[in-house]
Amino acid sequence: MNNPYLLRKQLQENEEELSNYLRDMSIWQEQMKRKEHSPPNPNEKKKSKISPPKSSKSKISSWDYSAWDKFDVDNACKELDAQNELKKNDNYGSSVDCLNNKLQSKQSEGLYEKNLGNALVQKQKWAEAILRYTRAIEYYDKDPIFYANRALCYLKTNEFKLAIIDCTSSLELDHTYVKAFQRRSAAYMALGMYDEARRDIQDILKLEPNNKQAKLDIEVVNNKTKQGEKQKISDIKCQNTNTTNNLQCKIINSKMLCKEDDKPIQIVIPNWPQRVGCKQITSIQKPPHLRSKKPFSTLKIKDVQVNQEKLNNIHLLQTTLKEVCEQKHTDQSLDKEIIPMEKSSVQTVKKHATLPPVPLTYVQLKQDWAYLQNDPKLLFQYLKQIPGKRIPSIVRNSMDNDLFVDIIRILRVEFIKYGYDITDYLIGLSELPRLQMLVMFCSSNEVSNLKELLNYVSKSVSENAFKSLKESFGV
Repeated sequence: MNNPYLLRKQLQENEEELSNYLRDMSIWQEQMKRKEHSPPNPNEKKKSKISPPKSSKSKISSWDYSAWDKFDVDNACKELDAQNELKKNDNYGSSVDCLNNKLQSKQSEGLYEKNLGNALVQKQKWAEAILRYTRAIEYYDKDPIFYANRALCYLKTNEFKLAIIDCTSSLELDHTYVKAFQRRSAAYMALGMYDEARRDIQDILKLEPNNKQAKLDIEVVNNKTKQGEKQKISDIKCQNTNTTNNLQCKIINSKMLCKEDDKPIQIVIPNWPQRVGCKQITSIQKPPHLRSKKPFSTLKIKDVQVNQEKLNNIHLLQTTLKEVCEQKHTDQSLDKEIIPMEKSSVQTVKKHATLPPVPLTYVQLKQDWAYLQNDPKLLFQYLKQIPGKRIPSIVRNSMDNDLFVDIIRILRVEFIKYGYDITDYLIGLSELPRLQMLVMFCSSNEVSNLKELLNYVSKSVSENAFKSLKESFGV
């Protein structure tokens, strides 16, 4: 360096760094000597066990090139990877603990709802108990007792198919649960499915050979199957006798159609007016085995110039038709009576028509509702024959806003007018999967109608059930 000023400045800086380094080294040496002469402290030993050694993690100064030469990069990378794995394990353990806490909280909420449902079962309030058990299953769906208890409520309300579904789901969770077998066999017996009921009872006897109720039930099932076999045999005999009687009747009728000389009855030809140059066509009667089996041929239409003679023949045919129509005065009177059909007559026919049966699917319900849309009384009678608890199983996820509003309107206008109980209908509507969305799209008048229905039901329902209904409807 040619500049003396810069050279002097650099030398001063180097002297300052060297003096600082020597001062730090002297301080460190004094501290080490004090530690060697001082007695050991037990608290420091404990801290040394817990805290990791700081000497290995101490930073190397940038000017210490010999230390950098001795530095092992691979070991340092391994230590960093080990620390990262420890952190990941700690995070995984904390996440597992959070999941376990959530499951425990859901299970406790499900047990709370189950206990409320058991209290309602003791009071024989089956519909409200079903609501409680469904909420328990929503909180925690891994407990077979929840499904079996709800199946008992379905048995009491004669919903046997739903009871079978709940019992099967309970047995999928615990295949040794005897109560689920018993309730499912009872549902099968109520539906007349005796073979399935026998299998469940046999499974009960395998698990509990001394079960008295199962022994009684299997005797009942065996008696019912014997009676069913006897009924089948008698039905087959009745069918055979009916077929023989039908054959005899056909033979007698065929003999009655013929005269004494075994000649067929002659067909009477109508007296059509005769015209010169016209040929009369008569129908030919052939037996079925002699008739042609060829398909009908399609006619090919072509534009042809018509002669005057053909036009005259068409005019003759028209005149003959007019004469035939004039001879039949009764046809004119019938036409006069049939033509002036008004809307009132159509409505009277529709009123006297029979109501459609209970629908099994949402499509049938929608078609029947559209057919009876203009008459609220017929809609009232149609809705009255549908159990309110079956509405969710019929509709499932397909309920639209128009049908929901119409059902609320019929319940408010017709059912309340005649003093009918609408609790089952409101419970069924509250179990719809998209209820909050349907209520959200309702107008203010429709929401007020819902509130009126809930106030009407509040007199005949307990406070807890009323609160649950209000919460489900969000009103």
